[in-house]
Amino acid sequence: MCSKMIPMTTIDVNLVMFLLIIPFSVLPVFTVADHLFTFCSDDKRNYTLNSPYESNLKSLLETLPSITSLTGFNYTSVGESPDKVYGQALCRGDVNSNSCQACVEQAGQEIINDCRNYTDAIIWYELCQVHYSFHNMTSMSVYTGKYPGWDSQRKPVSDPQYFSGVLMYLMKNLSTEAAVNPSKLMFATGAIKFGSQTVYGHAQCTRDIIPYDCQTCLTTALAELKGCCSSQEGGIIVSRSCNMRFDLYKYYNASSYLLTYPSPKGSK
Repeated sequence: MCSKMIPMTTIDVNLVMFLLIIPFSVLPVFTVADHLFTFCSDDKRNYTLNSPYESNLKSLLETLPSITSLTGFNYTSVGESPDKVYGQALCRGDVNSNSCQACVEQAGQEIINDCRNYTDAIIWYELCQVHYSFHNMTSMSVYTGKYPGWDSQRKPVSDPQYFSGVLMYLMKNLSTEAAVNPSKLMFATGAIKFGSQTVYGHAQCTRDIIPYDCQTCLTTALAELKGCCSSQEGGIIVSRSCNMRFDLYKYYNASSYLLTYPSPKGSK
């Protein structure tokens, strides 16, 4: 599945984190080739072909795959002002080093083609994301974004009200775990029962932000998730600094702790 966004109007790239919510159809586990979305920021600071900025950008995108694969996250820069390029890459927390490197490499090749001449862009794959910019975007904590209304692509669940409560309970716990548990490297997975089915989910933040900002990002993303997908069989949110997903099958390669949804007061 491959979805791209037409470049948007001028935005403050120092503040923005672009958000996409995609409710998926039931699919097998994703591969490197599963491109989710590309966002080219129309900030009117486009670079010219064969310029020093383009040379630095190509060098950055060639460097990111290998250095990101070591830990699953990296932030670096190439060149000097005014042609300096900053770059960041994040792999999903359950992805091994080889898959991480392959995903970041493919994302780098795709983003430079999709966003040619743009000095700020971000691309999301199922297994990784890559962001480059003319400005230093590390530690950005302001949450803002938009998303297309693709909710109809997922089937509704049988008991939407109850399912929403179960889902929110799962994702709130995962958000807290990702933000406050240092051993998790800002990535948490878990599962919870919904009748005879199991809901699987994950929450993740980029490691350039502090735990408080991670929690804030995921809390805001969870509100968006509730609005788009809490009565459907699955959904994903991707943004610059955090992402989360849930589905009715185990789509990740990590252990899951099984949560128990609290029974309503007065029930037997």
